[in-house]
This record gives sequence, structure tokens and C-alpha cells, in this order.
Amino acid sequence: MKNICVVGTGYVGLVTGACLADLDNNVVCLDIVPEKIARLRAGEMPIYEPGLEPLVRRNVAAARLRFTTSYAEAVGDADYIFIAVNTPTVAGGFGADMSYVEAAARSIAQHLRRDTVIINKSTMPVGSGDLVSNILHEHLSANGVSVAVVSNPEFLREGNAVQDFLRPDRVVLGSTDRVAAERVAQLYLPLRAPIVITDLYTAEMIKYASNAFLATKISFINEIARICDRLGADVKEVAAGMGYDKRIGRAFLDAGIGYGGSCFEGDETVFVLNSPNIAAERFETLYSKGATALTEKDEEPSKGDAVELVRPTDQRVLAFDLETGQPTLADVHAITRRPYKGQMVTIATSMGRTLRVTADHPVVLHHAGAFDIVPAAEVRPDDEVMALTELPTVTQALQPLNLIELLRGTALEADVYVTSDDGAFTARYAQYAAAIPPEMLRYPEEIRQHNRMSLRLFRHLTQAGVLDVPAGTLKLYTAKGAATMIRALIPVDADLLRFCGYYLAEGYISQDTRREGAVRERVGVCFHEDETEYIADVQRILTRWGMKFIEHHATHALTTLVSSRIFAWLLRDVLKCGVRSEDKTLPRLAFNVAPALRHEVIRGMLSGDGSVKTVQDGKNLALVYATVSKALADGMTLLLQSVGVVPSLKSRMMNKSTQPAYILQVSGYDQIRELVDAFGGKRRERITQLLAGYQRHIQPHGYQRKGAYAVLRVREVWSEPVETTVYSIETSTGTLIASSGLISHNCFPKDVKALAHMADEAGLHPQMLDAVMKINEDQRRLPVDKLIAEIGVEEGNLRGRTVAVLGLAFKDNTDDMRDAPSIDVINWLIETGADVRVFDPVATETAKGLFPDWEVTYCVDEYDAARQADAVVLVTEWKRFRDLNLARLRETMRPCADGPIFVDGRNLFDPGELKVAGFRYRGIGRGNGRRNGNGNGGTGGDKPSAAPTATTPAEHASKARANGAARPGGNGSGKAGGRQRRA
Repeated sequence: MKNICVVGTGYVGLVTGACLADLDNNVVCLDIVPEKIARLRAGEMPIYEPGLEPLVRRNVAAARLRFTTSYAEAVGDADYIFIAVNTPTVAGGFGADMSYVEAAARSIAQHLRRDTVIINKSTMPVGSGDLVSNILHEHLSANGVSVAVVSNPEFLREGNAVQDFLRPDRVVLGSTDRVAAERVAQLYLPLRAPIVITDLYTAEMIKYASNAFLATKISFINEIARICDRLGADVKEVAAGMGYDKRIGRAFLDAGIGYGGSCFEGDETVFVLNSPNIAAERFETLYSKGATALTEKDEEPSKGDAVELVRPTDQRVLAFDLETGQPTLADVHAITRRPYKGQMVTIATSMGRTLRVTADHPVVLHHAGAFDIVPAAEVRPDDEVMALTELPTVTQALQPLNLIELLRGTALEADVYVTSDDGAFTARYAQYAAAIPPEMLRYPEEIRQHNRMSLRLFRHLTQAGVLDVPAGTLKLYTAKGAATMIRALIPVDADLLRFCGYYLAEGYISQDTRREGAVRERVGVCFHEDETEYIADVQRILTRWGMKFIEHHATHALTTLVSSRIFAWLLRDVLKCGVRSEDKTLPRLAFNVAPALRHEVIRGMLSGDGSVKTVQDGKNLALVYATVSKALADGMTLLLQSVGVVPSLKSRMMNKSTQPAYILQVSGYDQIRELVDAFGGKRRERITQLLAGYQRHIQPHGYQRKGAYAVLRVREVWSEPVETTVYSIETSTGTLIASSGLISHNCFPKDVKALAHMADEAGLHPQMLDAVMKINEDQRRLPVDKLIAEIGVEEGNLRGRTVAVLGLAFKDNTDDMRDAPSIDVINWLIETGADVRVFDPVATETAKGLFPDWEVTYCVDEYDAARQADAVVLVTEWKRFRDLNLARLRETMRPCADGPIFVDGRNLFDPGELKVAGFRYRGIGRGNGRRNGNGNGGTGGDKPSAAPTATTPAEHASKARANGAARPGGNGSGKAGGRQRRA
């Protein structure tokens, strides 16, 4: 536990202090404003930041976090001191006011009594590290005290600051003292994020350069939006098309009013390679387990969603190469998680496969031997998707499972004993007795008498070179006396794979605590008493592995029970087969073995949870398998496909069940013949007889084999509004294998001024940065210009008009209005003479404090703001605004023959939706400014011409679909509706 002082309790300081305390440090937060400290001590937050209040309360209660106004109290025992005070923009908008930083540095120096590292956390211009260092050394009052300055720029987004700190993209540290920087790096090690250590100037520059680049992307798309308005194009479709290019990316390509994503649901399956084994994982499980490091936010939505990203180390997923048309393994660049409120699209295909993703998620379609990439909302019935039917080669020598090595470093290891088949420990006792450390064995004669020793001692003697016993002769156990032993080497062969199948179908692990406190774990496999073939096979395999078992008889059932913590650990923690029916998954090595061994897994699973049924009046056969585990169903589907069998899949509630069952069915002569041995000898004869009676060898309907994949036809597509958490994976191929083997696509301000100012001071002329700022300033004027063009009484005049402004904060999830677009928008509206009514879910009190003389009416909600308004201007992308009741909003507004105006400053809505709701919709770059189809457009704000307006390509495609018309194609241009083709 380190002693840390954080100077400043604003967005950066309070979040930094609370998060460092949550990492098990002793933190004191200092502020010179007594009222703020008093509020914090009373449990009140001085700022609005989601997740911050419970974090502060938890760490205050744990005595890891406290607050003070005294430098002497805060600085005296500190190992690290973070400067996180405000650095407001100086008059004129260029440069930063460093007076608060200078005052903090002086006070710190005057109270230091020990060697300390000072960390600059505030946003400071390049060179600020030198400034702080000079002040510290000039004002140090104690002799012999050493200080080092480290720059640690913050990358916290307001509204998501807590998560950004705990799950950062990277941690940047800069210093002239490498040792000091490495000391600070130790504080961040628990976050498992990439740590960049560099010099002071470079670290300070990284902050400004990063934000400037993001602002450049935003300004670029805003400039494109203006052109789209003029030409009649839709900037949202333009951005989507650009974003699929890996060199560009989708992040921050949403046009709007200036500075201010696509995903799967959490229970969707992805096939992960955690070297060397491929395994089926749920997205939410993979995210929670894979946070080994945090990565760049390549696909972060620019609508203010709280996006969390992790960057796994050396992790790959099963994927598909769209260039070669072959399965492959793809590197995972990032995994994201974010809250989502919007449309979720379900794509249902033949063979019962479904893909459920956000509406903007790119979907890979098969079309005329090539591949299309389209948004999920664009997928239609009769489109074709693909399911993988071959696996890439995973290089792996299938060595036996060495339990001695697999136990290394586990909690179980300390309780494990080793014995040998041939009495080697007793026979060779004299050779190694002298090397036994007394602290490892209290009674050395125990080895001679019982031919056993602890695994810990065995490792010691083996590493010392005095004991060499082949692992193949060893057995392991955890209880003395009549213990259940297991061989130290378990071959990866048909017995192991088939037993895993038996366990997945009919097995379980139970735990009970005995009187002396020891935990007993039992592995049970239960079959109907008539399934003698399977019962005998299970017991034969256990005997081969050196294990004893008991039989438990119940009504028509026989359970084979093994009492062994090591065996339970092997199935649960090594092979990852799960414990209960609902969390069962394929063993980790199921996809890495040869097809013959994959058949053994299938055989074991079908023996327990499979059945043979006749269809078509007994003329044909179907093999059926059922499970309540989605991950197991998805894994089993892909496993079957990898051996040439494409099953159908459906989900339904079973009798007396509280959760859905996933039912796989295999039909077709060739496919059933492939699985003729899957039920063992008992049913092989019946299956063979029925197959012999087939009149025709009809192929199953619903798919076509195309080598490495099968083509499935889309049967139905529907969407529904949801509020959930969604996940995405960014891969090196842009693809991944999801669901039941489906080939899927992966998911896709003041700092600019300060950087430009620094460039000017250095004698440079940052033309691009100047252009970025100019575009941003112009963009803020667009909503007002559009209103004047639509409803202005005369040029530049909105007198007598009422305008509702939705959103004051510069983004959602915060009450911060520094440099917020709403300020300029409202001021310009007031200047035009408009009556302005405003609403923001959080920032109203902030606005009243900042602008007490504003001539605006503050309203209680969106509909109050819109009362008798001629127009609504949406400025901030609050999630609640996406769910506006449009009918209620229109009825609240002032009646108008052409409908009231809705200016969507964040392009949250679909223009067609607003038109149907009775609004005159004006977005940013949505093509509203084009007056006719000959390329001669007016300005983006002009009123629509009376002349007929040309139908845009997107509108044409939409109308064609509504009328059931065929989609354009065959002319080399790809499909309509914004689709991209990849050869």
C-alpha cells in the first residue's frame, strides 16, 4: 500500500484519487476550497460523474480515502503527489493558465519532508514539467529532500472517467528520471495496461496530439457533411462506407455540431484460441477474463456511450479470410463493452441459425461467389450468409496431459501427494534422503513406509537432480488413507475425448464440506440403468486412469461416482467443461484434435443427450441432441460441421424447464451415415438397418456446401428496441466466427487550440490545426442557419419564433459546459430574437451558474421545452433523447402546415422516421440542401424548391424494397443501399 496525495478534487483529481484508493492505496485528496472538502466528507459529490459516488463511498468506508485542506497533513507522508488542479484557458482562448499549478507546486515544496515523486496529471502545455521542477527546487524548505517530476497526462472522458481510469488505453509517463517514471509505473501495474515511458516533452505532447487527431477526424467528417448537404448525399451512409476501410476506421466519423458503433449481445459465442486450444466462449465471459491490457479505442462511438476496451495479450479467434475464402486464426486487437439503447436486429436463417447484432453491425453476405459487407439493418430475406465447415490447422503436438506440470502454481498444488506404481520412492530413499529439507517433511520415514511424498517435495527433489522417476509411473491424490488416485499422465486419445462427451451429457461436479472443514469434490456420471454399454465404458476409462469409483443406484438410474478433487479440477479448470448443465462447454482441446477424435467427443455427447427418431412415417431418420447451454450448443454445431455434418438448430422451452433448450438435428442419408457409430454398438444396428431402407439419398434442404463453408439462406429479419450491454471484437482479418459457426464481421477541443498556440510560439504555422478549428466554429453555426432558412421572418431574424434547445452539456453523462456547442447555439438564437426554451437532464444548474443573465426559459423535460415551439434543436447526444415520443413532441409544438422543424445536431434520428412522424427534419449532412437532381444545389440552409426533388439512391432502394422490387445488381456497382462488395 502506497501513500498518495492528490492535489485538486475536480474531474481529474477526484477520479484519480478514488481510483488509486480502489487499487488498495492510502490516498488523501487535498483542495484549498473548504466547501468542497466539507461536501466530500459528508458524502456529497462536487461534480456529476457516473459511478464516482459509490467508488468514493466504498473507499472512504474502507479508510483508504480521506479529504483535507491541509498541505502539511496531505504531503508529509506521501510517496507520490499528483498535481490535478484546474488549468483553464487564458483569455483569447489560446494557452493554459498555469497559476493554479504554480501555486500547488510552491505549497508542495514548502511542506515536503521526504523524497517524493511529483506527478503532473493536469492538462499542461509542453514544457510544464520543467516549470514544476524549477518551482519545487526553488521553494524546497527541507534540506536533503530529493524530488523528481513525472508527466502522466490524463485521458479521462467526462461521463466515463472512472472506467477510463480503471481500463485505460495506455498509461503515458514522461520524466528525465527514468527510475522515478518506473516507480510511478508500479502504481498502474494492477490495471494491466500498456505503459509508455518516455521523456517529459514527448509525454506532454502525446496528450495534445491525440486529442488534436480526434478533433481532426470530427472536423473532416463535418466538412464532408456540408458537401453532402449540398449534393444530396447522406453523411451517415458515407461515414459507414468509409469506416469499413481498415485504414480509416469508423470511430469519430459522426457528423454533428463540432467537438463535443456496432456490436453483439453478451451471450453470443465466439471461438477463442488461448494458445494452444480453441474454445467456445461467451462475449461477456471473454471480456471479463481477457482484460490483460487495454488498447486503443478503434471503434469507440462518438455519441458519448461509456465504452470499455481491453487488449488481450497473445489471443486469437477463429476467423475467415475474405480474400482467400478459407478459415484462419485472427489476432484480437481489442474487445469492447458498452451500454446500448437502440435497435437490435435478429437475422434468422435456414438450418435454424440466428445472428443478433446492433442495427449498424456489418454482416458478411455471400453473393454470386463473392462477399458483400452490409449493415445488419440492410439484410433482407433471401440474402445468403455462411457457416464455417472446416477448421484451420492449429499446430499442436498432442502430448499427454501432465497433471504434475498443470498443477504448478494452482491453489490445489499444496494439497497434492505423489506416489509411484513401482515403489520407487521407498526403494530409492537412501539416494535422496539427505536432500530433504526439514521444513518440507516433519517425518521423513513416512516416505519409506508409505511410498509417498508431497508434490511440493517431489518438485524440490526432482529439480535438485536427486530423484528421477518417470511421470508415467506416478499417481496423484489429495487425501491420505483410502484416497482416490489418478495417473499423472492422461493421454489425449479416444478415451479422454469420449469421456469428456459423456461428462458434458450426463456428468456433474458436487462439493460438500466435511466435519473437519475439508472440502470433498465428487464427479458423477449418470446413465439409465439399461445403458450398460456407456456405463461400462465410463468405468473402464476410469480404471485405466488408475481411479476407483463407486456406483450409486436410484430409480432406473446408475451413477458412477469418483471422489477426487484433482479429477474435478481437471474437468472444470483445465479442460473447462463446466460444472452444471447450463455452463457446460466443449473441452479446450476439442477443436485441436484430428477429426477421428472430434468424433469421439460427439459420440460421448450423443450417447447421453442424443436420441434417434424416425420421420416421414418411419421412412427416414433424424439424430437429435439437446442442451440448455448455448455455448455448448454453438460449440457442438461447429464441431459437427468440422467433420462434414451440418445440423439444424432450434431453441424452445422444454417441459418443466425454466430456460430454453437448444436442439440440434441431423438429417440426410450422407450426414447420418457419417455418424453411424455415434451412439456406440447398441444403436448402430438399428441406424444401419434404417439407412438401408432409404429409397433416395436426398440431401438436406437449407444449405449448400461450398468447400470451407456452407451457404445458408436468410429466412426472416426483424428488429426490436433494446437497452442492454453489447460487445465487439476487433480482429486482424475484420472477421470472426460467432454464434453456431456463422462467419461474421467484427464490430467497427481546447487541446487543439493549445497545440496550435504552442506551434505558433515555436515559429511554426499549423495550417491543418487552424483549419480544424475554423471548421469546428463554422459547424456550430449550422443549426441556426438551417432554422433561419426554414422559418426566418426575414434574413437573420427569428423574432416571434420559439425554439426548444435539447442539451446543454458538451456531451452526455456530464454536467460540464466548458466549450459546449450549446453556448454558441443559444447565444446566436438569442441574437436572432428567438424565444429560447432549454432542457438538459443534468447541466441546468451549471448553465444557471455560468450564465445568470441568459434570456432563456429552463424547462423540466423535453416536452415542456417543446411547448408551442416552432422548432427543436437537438444539441447534446443524451441517451434519453434517442427515445423521444415523437408523436407527443409534435403535438406539444406549435401547429404548422408543413410540420414543425426538428434540427438534429447529432444525427441521432433517421430522416424517414421524423418525416413519418410529421416533422420537417434537418440533420447535419443528410442531403436536405439539394434542390434538384442536376447537381445545382442551393446552400445547405435554403428552403426546399417547389421543383420536383430527385430521388436519392438510398431512397430509390428503400422504395424498391417496400414495393417488393428486385435489388439492382449485375452492373458491377454492387448492391444498392450502401452495400460494399469485397471480391
